[in-house]
Amino acid sequence: MEHNIRTYIEDILRREIGSDASFSVERQEMEGRGDYSSNIALVRAKVERRLPMAVAEDIASRIKEKYPPIFYKVEAVAPGFLNFYLDRQYLLEILRDNFMPHIKPKLGTASVEYISANPTGPMHVGNARSGPIGDVVANLLADRGYKVVREYFHNDAGAQIGRFADSLWHWYLIACGQESTLDENGYQGQYIQEMGRAVYAKYGIKILSKPDIYKDRITKIALATMLKDNLALARRMGITFDKVIAESDLEVKTKRALALLNKKGLLTKKDGAVWFAPKDDNLGEREAVVIKSDGTYVYFANDIAYHAEKFKRADLVVDELGENHEGHVPKLRAIADAFDFPQKDFKVVVHGQVTLKKDGQVVSMAKRKGNFVMAEELLDTVGKDAFRFFMLQYAPRSAMTFDMDLARAKSKDNPVYYIQYAYARASSILKKAGYVQRRKINYKKVSWPLLEADTELALIKMILALPDVITQTSEDFQLQRMSRFAIDFARSFTKFYETTHVIGGQPDLEYARLALVSLFRDTMRRQCELMGISTPESM
Repeated sequence: MEHNIRTYIEDILRREIGSDASFSVERQEMEGRGDYSSNIALVRAKVERRLPMAVAEDIASRIKEKYPPIFYKVEAVAPGFLNFYLDRQYLLEILRDNFMPHIKPKLGTASVEYISANPTGPMHVGNARSGPIGDVVANLLADRGYKVVREYFHNDAGAQIGRFADSLWHWYLIACGQESTLDENGYQGQYIQEMGRAVYAKYGIKILSKPDIYKDRITKIALATMLKDNLALARRMGITFDKVIAESDLEVKTKRALALLNKKGLLTKKDGAVWFAPKDDNLGEREAVVIKSDGTYVYFANDIAYHAEKFKRADLVVDELGENHEGHVPKLRAIADAFDFPQKDFKVVVHGQVTLKKDGQVVSMAKRKGNFVMAEELLDTVGKDAFRFFMLQYAPRSAMTFDMDLARAKSKDNPVYYIQYAYARASSILKKAGYVQRRKINYKKVSWPLLEADTELALIKMILALPDVITQTSEDFQLQRMSRFAIDFARSFTKFYETTHVIGGQPDLEYARLALVSLFRDTMRRQCELMGISTPESM
């Protein structure tokens, strides 16, 4: 029997309609509309040139006739959807099969790059959104069977580093009491002013006479310090990277990668510069500079080398980028084609901007002017769990508002608190019954048919639906599905808790209900681990 219910329904529909049918099957989140629903009749109506309801009724009739042990009802509803109601006995059969050992496939190596924050300042909230998104993508791929390599790209080269160096030297001069004018594109934030004063405190005025030597030296020290701080902050988010790649170390690899592209005829010279000009479906007739007319590499040139390396060592490559880099995506896809890496194995996740509400007010952010909220401040205020969960509540590509007041509230209105409280309740029940430390429940000896109440069956359906949720999300990276499911799962358990006396009464029924509580606890813990959320035993 299939453990992935959604996939099983898809297989049934393909057997009825045809293997080339394109449609969706989704878990139904609204009560009274079945357990799963499909748009297959709406899709087929266009092909068959019939009314969608007529097609839906035909499909429903055939499925009810051929698969009665699986669905106790299949209904056609306007304007042409199919709603599937799973049979109770079928659910219990799947639940029993759920305790059979499963062998996780070995799918190769997956490279997941995320955060890669701008190295010229402390990590701000917009950069930080990449952390939970990229980390959960990595967790899902590892759960699926990939050996995941978590990567951080430290882009410590290029024009922005030059602006940063000039800005740092300017604020050092100011600290020395010297006259200096900051470039209009220079960095004005409090953090860089403090760096300038720190340089003065360490060196005084003795390095004023050797700017060519010390300007570069203090810049490297500052960049290394900020990288160290950013990686430490990532660890506080629950993130540890396997690889940290510095752009400044790629010079040899960049020359080698560009030489290979030139050999393939994908580089051209124009206006004294060298351009990447693949003329493919990704870039079309557009071209991208890789070497400027003065002989210096642009950021994109080093990105070519970095991705050429990733494409060589990984079977799946995932980039998590902020929306300000979305225009970079066609160029990255062109690089994949240039190095013969399959597009289906190159995924790019783009996240939208973050608006922060603090004390009921929207906080504006402008990095060079220094008017921005640091990720560290947000993390200090709301904690790791709320930080990660709230960043995962929206579709990655959508803009989001982070409500700090809600994130730190100790109430059921805070979804993180609500989820953790449900888990703690389950732990409390099991502890009271002696099934946490002293002994464990043997699921194979449970009389599952004794569970007949609607709240019990609803909880079983949620437990069995999690594999679907994980599978779908590991394929499309719509991570908000995970957070929504966690809230629904906690709500389902809360209804069960409020209407069911678990301990007491007939022994076999008590054991079955305790087993259900234990299954909820195990399942919720697995989901929270994938999201990087802790599961406290008591609250």
